Amino acid sequence: MSVTGAKASAWLSAQEIADLRLAGLPTTKRGVHERANAEGWEWQPRPGRGGGRVYSILGMPEAARSDYLGRLGDQPDPNIRTMGRPVGSDFFTRNPDVADAVLSIIAAQKVSAANVIKLLRGLGFTELPPLRMLQRHIRKIEDQQRVLLTAIRDPDRFKSRYRPSLGRMDATVSYAHEMWEIDTTKADVMCTDGRKAILGIIDRWSRRARFMVVESESAQSVRRMLVSTIMAWGVMPAILKVDNGSGFINTSIGSALDTLGIVLEPCLPGTPEDKPHVERLFGTFNRGRASLLKGFIGHNVAQAQQLRAAAKKKTGRAVIEPGIDSTELQRILDAWVDGEYHQRTHGSLKMSPMEKWQRSPTPARAAPPENLLKIALSAFATTAIVGKRGVRWKNGRYWSPALVAHMDKPVTLRRDEDDLGALFVFDADGNYIDTAVNAARSGMAEQQFAMAARHQMTTHMNAAKAELRKKQGKFSIEKARDQLLRQEAEDAGKLAHLPMPARHAPTSAMDSIANAPAPAPVDAARVEEALRTTAPVAITARTPEQKVAEADAILAGHARGDAIDAETLGRARLYAATTEYRAQKIMTGHFAPAPTAPAERRQGAA
Repeated sequence: MSVTGAKASAWLSAQEIADLRLAGLPTTKRGVHERANAEGWEWQPRPGRGGGRVYSILGMPEAARSDYLGRLGDQPDPNIRTMGRPVGSDFFTRNPDVADAVLSIIAAQKVSAANVIKLLRGLGFTELPPLRMLQRHIRKIEDQQRVLLTAIRDPDRFKSRYRPSLGRMDATVSYAHEMWEIDTTKADVMCTDGRKAILGIIDRWSRRARFMVVESESAQSVRRMLVSTIMAWGVMPAILKVDNGSGFINTSIGSALDTLGIVLEPCLPGTPEDKPHVERLFGTFNRGRASLLKGFIGHNVAQAQQLRAAAKKKTGRAVIEPGIDSTELQRILDAWVDGEYHQRTHGSLKMSPMEKWQRSPTPARAAPPENLLKIALSAFATTAIVGKRGVRWKNGRYWSPALVAHMDKPVTLRRDEDDLGALFVFDADGNYIDTAVNAARSGMAEQQFAMAARHQMTTHMNAAKAELRKKQGKFSIEKARDQLLRQEAEDAGKLAHLPMPARHAPTSAMDSIANAPAPAPVDAARVEEALRTTAPVAITARTPEQKVAEADAILAGHARGDAIDAETLGRARLYAATTEYRAQKIMTGHFAPAPTAPAERRQGAA
């Protein structure tokens, strides 16, 4: 309907608005009234007979107002006025700074129009819009800038509702187990043994998944989840997608995955949508099963309040009583994921996860044996330098024969969480060396442990020296040294030194040396005669074994009552108190053959 055929006015009745069929507005009188009341259109009593209301065209939604004014033509009737201003003229159009200030105020959170006016006064604005006009303007901003305001006020809602999501994250992988997503969430079910956390792993390509109930997100629980999943599926991922939680980003997990050749790929901070499948996995379980379990505490604060209110009405206490323990929760999770989630058809896959998994075009990396996997995924302990006492950790000494070859070199220590008496030792390149054992937990006495280590070092050094001698046999070091010395002597002889200018400056001490009488000549005949008549003194060195044997013989003779010279007995006793004597006795005691029982005793025992 053209406005030119009707009476052009700044105020229209509900029936006139309905008859005009303006853009976005109802086409019935009752519908117009309901819309006007809901949106708070500006109105005034209709003059003349019959009463009722007429509505300002400025109070209508933008689309309807533009439609109405567009029908008036390029030159609106100047007689169409409202509140003393021509139709189409607007306070916020004439005062763009005020409009910007209003948008800035309500961008962070919703503020009533009355408070917006107070804030505008505080910002120094003197010309302010009427309250009803400001209310309409705020509604207009909320309607037209809904996406922008949502992005500022509620980023999570903006991501889930408005941010474009045209691609698919599973398009980044091309075969099963190329990438696993892993995450932790608090269980929405209260257990009898406390509220637990749930670790979840999902294969991005096939959606095959696993759960594990744990106390909290920790490096230890993450390692156990990885060991359990790798052994259960028999494969390893190429990439592990994680968030920035401390249970995933730590030295233990990073070094363990390096050992296994698995790439650790963290999400960017604040972007959980980088691992959407594990997030959706948790949500699917919570909506599909958790809400049916005893002890369900709700997905969010509002639902939790409703459940507590229902519990109070039923039992008189606003407390949700648990009905299952963590073991039962684990059983329910396993049954749901294998019996429901893996079997049903997924809309995005057009098939079940198990069907998708079986159609992988490329085989995944096979899992190593469980014992090797546990070593690789063991907990990081510390770094150390191999010394003569092995390696130290938490005031304990750990030793392995293989450490001999790494003496005085840096190593990485990882611990066996099920055996504090063992440490897994890796070299600087991340290669496994051996399992080092603590002496107190090895079943050996401290002295035996030390002697065994010393024996291992001796064996290793003897082998290394033999290898070195073999290499040295290929070269004549002495010949090369003699050649060097001869060459240096020849070079020195070719060098001519010119005399340096000097002055004579003697001292009294130097004069006394120069003026001293010459020594008397030596009578060579008398010296030779003395050497012929003097018997040579034989000096023979005794080994520690001989010294110990001699001292033991003297002490044994004295014990039997033999006549022993007092000076000889004193020397034997003094030697028996020395470190050399005790060390020799320890060595012979530890490495001597075990004594055998006499034949008579063995026969009697038989």
